[in-house]
Amino acid sequence: MSNQQYIEWTTVQNTWINQYTSCAKEATTGKTQLVMSMATCRNFQETLSMMMQRVNPQLSPPEQPIALCSEYIDVQEFQINSKNAFSRLQTKVKKANKSAEKLQRAKDDWQQANQLVQSKQYVFVAIDIEAWEQDHSILLEIGWSLYDSKTDQYMDQHYLMNTYRHLTNGRYVSDQKLRFAFGTSVWCSLDQALKELRKDLDWCVQRDGGFVLVGHGLDSDLRYLQKAKFHWPGTNGNGDTLDVNQSALVTICNTDEMYAASIGNLHNPPSLGTTLGLFGIDCWNLHNAGNDAHYTMLLFMELIKKANE
Repeated sequence: MSNQQYIEWTTVQNTWINQYTSCAKEATTGKTQLVMSMATCRNFQETLSMMMQRVNPQLSPPEQPIALCSEYIDVQEFQINSKNAFSRLQTKVKKANKSAEKLQRAKDDWQQANQLVQSKQYVFVAIDIEAWEQDHSILLEIGWSLYDSKTDQYMDQHYLMNTYRHLTNGRYVSDQKLRFAFGTSVWCSLDQALKELRKDLDWCVQRDGGFVLVGHGLDSDLRYLQKAKFHWPGTNGNGDTLDVNQSALVTICNTDEMYAASIGNLHNPPSLGTTLGLFGIDCWNLHNAGNDAHYTMLLFMELIKKANE
C-alpha cells in the first residue's frame, strides 16, 4: 500500500466551484438573438443609403447602429435570401427564447421548492392515481405520501376501489395494485378514499394554512380528481373548490420539471422509474399508486439535495 494520500475529484471540484461562484460573471443571458457582422451591417447600410437617395436625395444617410454587445456564444451562420427565409429564422429565434424562458421558470420553481423545504413550514403531499388502462374514467387506486417538513416525518396511504375489484391492468401497464410496499392497502369506495385524502389536507390547512403538492407529471392526476368532483380545502375559512389553484395550495412541485431544470433540458423528461434509476434509487412495483407516490416523494427529496449542492 502506498502512503500517498488521495482526495476525490468531486470534492476538489465542488470546493472550488462554491468558492468562486459568487465572483463569476453571468456567462450568458440565455437569450437567442438575430445578429449580423459589422461588415455585413456596413454593406447593408450602403445599400439602404442608395435606396433612400433614390426616394429623396435630401434624406440623410442611415446612422451607424451602436453595437450593444460583442460577446456571443454558439454563433451560427444563416444565409437570408428572401423574406420567407428571414421569417423562418425569426420564428426559430422566438421558439428558442420561449424554451429558454420556460427552462428558467423551471429552475426558479426548483429553487422555490428547495426554499419551501428549508423553511420547514408546510406538509408536502405527493399524489398518484392509477386508472383502468381500458377506460381512464375508471379509477382503480389512489395513493399519497406526506412529508411533514416541521417534524421531518413521512406517512403513506394507499386505497383500492372495491367497486372495481374485478378490473386489472396488465395489457399496457403492469398490474401492481396488490403490492403496496409501505403500509397496508385499504379497500373502500372512491368517495371514502377521497374523504380520507381530504382529511389529511384539512389537517395541513388547519395547522399550516396551506399545503404543497408534489407529483411526477401531476397534471393527469389532477384531472382525474377534478372529474371525480374532488373538493380542495380553501384558505382562511373560504369555501371548498374544485379548482386546485383556487384552494389552500401553496404551489405545485413537478419532479419531472425539477429534474429537467437540474440538467438544463426540458425536452422529453424521463419517466418516474427512469429518473429514480438516474439517482440510484432502487424501486419496486411501480404503477401501484401508493408506491408511486412514495417514490415520487423520495425523488423530490433527492432533487432538493441536488439543489443544495
